[in-house]
Amino acid sequence: MALVNQAKREINAKIVFFGPGQAGKGTSLRHVFNKLKPEFRGALKVMSVQGARMLFFDFTPPGDGNVDGFRVRFHLYTVSGPLVDPAAWKMVLKGADGVVFVADSAPQRLADNQAALGQLVEYLKGYGQSLTTMPTILQYNKSDLADAAALAELEQQLNPSRLVSFKTSSHTGEGVLQGLMALVKSILTGLRAKGTDAIASSEGLQQMVEPPAAAARPAVEPPAAPAPARPAAAAVPEPPVAPVTPSAPAAPEEAPLSLEIAGDPVATGDVVRVPLTIRSGDREKTVVLTLSLGLSEE
Repeated sequence: MALVNQAKREINAKIVFFGPGQAGKGTSLRHVFNKLKPEFRGALKVMSVQGARMLFFDFTPPGDGNVDGFRVRFHLYTVSGPLVDPAAWKMVLKGADGVVFVADSAPQRLADNQAALGQLVEYLKGYGQSLTTMPTILQYNKSDLADAAALAELEQQLNPSRLVSFKTSSHTGEGVLQGLMALVKSILTGLRAKGTDAIASSEGLQQMVEPPAAAARPAVEPPAAPAPARPAAAAVPEPPVAPVTPSAPAAPEEAPLSLEIAGDPVATGDVVRVPLTIRSGDREKTVVLTLSLGLSEE
């Protein structure tokens, strides 16, 4: 689920590239990274997780990507390797806001695609999600190869839910960015349905790979001033008929807890420290989450 960073006025959303081994997940993510201009993205990072490689980076859509005065930052993740431990996928999928399912278009990989799709359904179910509730697109990768299966066959075998699908080639980049663009728009539509006012235009991602138009960014409206507190009403004394035993005061309603990222994660060697702020009503506490991970060079 999307997380709000009040300190930075950001909404952080996660997109996961999921699929069978060697289908082109990592290549697709790298293609997106290489196409985005540096001013719109962070660094591409690689970590060793459960014997596989986790690749991730973040980017912010320009202009209309703001939602209610909050900038939207998308974090793209995948786990690369021929065999990935289910625990690694479950960790990466936790809190996801959208999924790109990368299928291999080779006919001999049909069983692998179906098995991976079944795993995705199982993992999402563990988080109370499904392919119909989680924004998901299908990416039929390697469709440029001579032995690639026909689109109609892939749709019949892998897309009974009628998800939005794209023929792609992570080698040339054909269709990869277009698929991501559609998923980003779907996620932001969901944010708007929850009460947001703005959504990135369909040209938003394209502005990051082509010269952006010379247009001023819309001004962010400051937050409304808090309403003045009402004075407590004066108590009216009761007639002195008989003493009344006062009832016990009702217990105050417990304010809900909220968890926010308080700053940028700091990586030192194989240790990553993430500052977090925990709030409950007018109380808050800042803690540091320390993760010990093995780093590997790409």
